[in-house]
Amino acid sequence: MHLFTSKTSRLIPGLAALVLLLASNASQAQAVNLTAGSTSTTLPDGQNVPMWGYHCTDAGSGGATCAAANPVVQTAGTGWSPIVITVPYVGANTSLTVTLTNNLTFAGGTIPTSLTIVGQLGGGLAGGGTTTASPAHTGQGVTWPTYDATTTSTPPAQLPRVQSFGTEVLVGTPTALTWSNLRPGTYLIESGTHPSIQAPMGLYGILVVTTAGQRFDNRLRAYPTDATLPRHRHCGVSI
Repeated sequence: MHLFTSKTSRLIPGLAALVLLLASNASQAQAVNLTAGSTSTTLPDGQNVPMWGYHCTDAGSGGATCAAANPVVQTAGTGWSPIVITVPYVGANTSLTVTLTNNLTFAGGTIPTSLTIVGQLGGGLAGGGTTTASPAHTGQGVTWPTYDATTTSTPPAQLPRVQSFGTEVLVGTPTALTWSNLRPGTYLIESGTHPSIQAPMGLYGILVVTTAGQRFDNRLRAYPTDATLPRHRHCGVSI
């Protein structure tokens, strides 16, 4: 009886340690670190133009990977390329945490930014956005015939305009942004702050939630990986 009790007392701590180890591996966060900053690219005619872009600070962890679509410009400051983040799908609880560092600093000051993944909820979307006041619209003369030349039309006051659709990241404040319950597929990553400006300047990339060597369309039909087409203000081709 004493021998059985002794063996049991040694077995229980071992099983507990194994359970904790498995739980730790199952909950290991898939994460990448990104930096948003200014860069440039050279067009086919040799002209160098300013761009903004994302750069992978590291190769990723927990199974997630991060790399430039063009490996020649993988290092920050050597040129522009979309980034590609790959996250292995491990089930309904598949998640990704992106720590975004904002280096958008210019002579006129700093510019906030944010991150959205089109088709996925996270990163402060639907709760972490910011707004800015609409510009004032003063009265002006009417455009239709009138007996009184002094007649003016004053536009009604406008509501605040959206500045960032997700959690805003300021210069000097690296921020962790999380997307939970990722679904398999290939998704567009882009800035959620003044997207009509920041995305065309080059702040975009691709997220692939899948097994290695495959992508999925919006009906979850697998097809081989293919080339990524550029999408910015200097090129008419879009993805």
